[in-house]
Amino acid sequence: MRRDSIRGFTLIELLIVVAIIGILAAIAVPNFMNARTRAKVARVQGDFSAIANALETYRLDNGRYISRAGNISWPYRFYPLTSPVAYISQGRWPDPFATKYTTAPDGDLMNYCYESKGWPEAPATYFATKLNNSPHQEYHGKQNSLEYVLISCGPDMDLQADSGAKSQPQDTFFLYDASNGTTSNGDLLRFGP
Repeated sequence: MRRDSIRGFTLIELLIVVAIIGILAAIAVPNFMNARTRAKVARVQGDFSAIANALETYRLDNGRYISRAGNISWPYRFYPLTSPVAYISQGRWPDPFATKYTTAPDGDLMNYCYESKGWPEAPATYFATKLNNSPHQEYHGKQNSLEYVLISCGPDMDLQADSGAKSQPQDTFFLYDASNGTTSNGDLLRFGP
């Protein structure tokens, strides 16, 4: 074998290849992260649809929606929909946007939040207050026609509907809108019925 026939890559060629790989990674990684966020938003919307169907079926059988007693992130919030009649298969619905620091009282990841007007004998005034404080009232429809809302903290991982929100506004229903960027401020909401 002749010695002059063996040729390796020069340093310049290696640097060019590394630069091209870096440019491709810089383009691909943000797109991947945005796709993950969009997938989580789609999951939340699908979960909300399933929970809303269970809530409506429960109301048809019982004449009212489940109670919102206790903290809005209480871990057993949706268990009345599982027993004695199984309107839905599970009572735990962890919020995919909840961080490991956002835990429910039992130490698990925070569930989707549920707020309602309350039962007829004990109406809840905070529901109407949050509607009135909301900058997006036109999306909520007529206030008197709304009975409940399902809430996910959204891609910003900050539950606006809670008094402990890290950013403004607090104690409102502040909607997430993907057109403001996939990690924009606001909660994912589903109002019912």
